[in-house]
Amino acid sequence: MRFGTDNDHPFDTENRAWRRLNDVTSEHFDAITWTRDPDGRPVLLTLGDLRTGDMITLAVLDSLEVRDPYALLAVHTGGELAAHGPTDGATAAGSHAATLALDSTTLNLTRPVPLHDPAATALPATCWVDLPTTLAAALRPALDDARTAVLVLLDRSAGRLATVGPFPTHAAADTWQPDGGPGCTADRLIVPLHPVTLQEARP
Repeated sequence: MRFGTDNDHPFDTENRAWRRLNDVTSEHFDAITWTRDPDGRPVLLTLGDLRTGDMITLAVLDSLEVRDPYALLAVHTGGELAAHGPTDGATAAGSHAATLALDSTTLNLTRPVPLHDPAATALPATCWVDLPTTLAAALRPALDDARTAVLVLLDRSAGRLATVGPFPTHAAADTWQPDGGPGCTADRLIVPLHPVTLQEARP
């Protein structure tokens, strides 16, 4: 949802970064959110240091939401699988492939894939992406040191996969379970998720 009709300052109060910022700052600062009339849109955030009384005020200008989350899966020559994202849509994910090709000499192929929300344990058919069975047989997680991760459910015999995430840690990805269907019997690959730039995340 968007607050008001002021297109110069679009802001969504359900933005996850905004909500997380509020959670974190309220634990460490005296936080005051200034809103405007009549729509109640946040415009300023004042943070006060509880020990010294020092204060800083930050302007809230706009928000960017990923409404159609995708990741770009990158397969390297040894079968190592990594992910990059999230982005807003398949086009934005696919456009990151050129950057990867410039940075890696072992990149074999890339594929944009939808990211299934971990909050839902039912995997719809639209989550599954086909791939050659010869490629499916060789895939394994890359050993990259990435902070976040996605869970790739790999049905090697059928030659398809579904990608769930993102997760804040590899351990969090490991605990996610589907509620039935082919996801229960698929191989589970916990794959490092590398962030993309804000410009690349946009469609």
